[in-house]
Amino acid sequence: MASTHSLGIHNLDRHLNELSQQGYTIIPGYLDRQTTAAIRAHIDAVVASDLPDKNLTWADTDKARIYRNDEQGIRQLRHPIVGNIMPEIANNPQTIELGRLLLGSDLANLRMREQVLSRTDPTPPPYGPSGWHIDAPFTKEEYESTPRRIYYQLLQYCSTVESGGGAFMLVPGSHKLTYAANAEPRSEEQRQQLQKDPIGVASIDPDEGIEVCANDGDLIIFNAMCLHSASKNESQQTRYVYFTSFYDASAEWLVDFVRNTKYRDGFPDSLYLGLPEELHHLLAH
Repeated sequence: MASTHSLGIHNLDRHLNELSQQGYTIIPGYLDRQTTAAIRAHIDAVVASDLPDKNLTWADTDKARIYRNDEQGIRQLRHPIVGNIMPEIANNPQTIELGRLLLGSDLANLRMREQVLSRTDPTPPPYGPSGWHIDAPFTKEEYESTPRRIYYQLLQYCSTVESGGGAFMLVPGSHKLTYAANAEPRSEEQRQQLQKDPIGVASIDPDEGIEVCANDGDLIIFNAMCLHSASKNESQQTRYVYFTSFYDASAEWLVDFVRNTKYRDGFPDSLYLGLPEELHHLLAH
């Protein structure tokens, strides 16, 4: 594993320890303001091309697959997302190395799971969390293996998010409870029960959830097994986020899952062609 100081992130060892103990950490000033402004502009341009109002539907356009939830004010743009900015932000050496480091992976075995752009507009009440969940039912063995056979979410705030402004919400330390509930060899049925009801299966109190507020350009890393939620935006400012995640090619359950769901099949040719040849393995199956 590379030195934790090779990334140039101040106090990275402290951040990694916080991630291990609390399930999340915030790295300030990760993206420069020019990049976050460009991401906001791209999100707005794609959203402007959206189809007529259709709550809770996917809309296939020539630019992106757009998930709309008008009641929550959310527009999520998932691959395929075209535009030169997508390979540019994917080809961030610091992010790639951070993804590798978090998993303990060899670079050649690193895979990019997704790129997602998200905009949360101001909405009327009621406010608060919009759906507590975990992202994937990983086992404790997958978490503790080397390389790790899980993924971490890398949320890059592209606008400052204050309390009530559509902040990402999380129950600190809840990953320890979900992994403990998934500690024994688990059947697929048992995994899916945890996915369906993490609060009940892992005995988590969602009232212990917090808003994770951060500034424009800050990076939030969190364990996908933490109980977390989006929240509605009661402020007057739109919230913008870019997030991505990586996994190791040895993660058998996850590899099978993304193949069976064809989740990564939507990466556009423009993303592949926009990456340098030495990074094409990020999109390999």
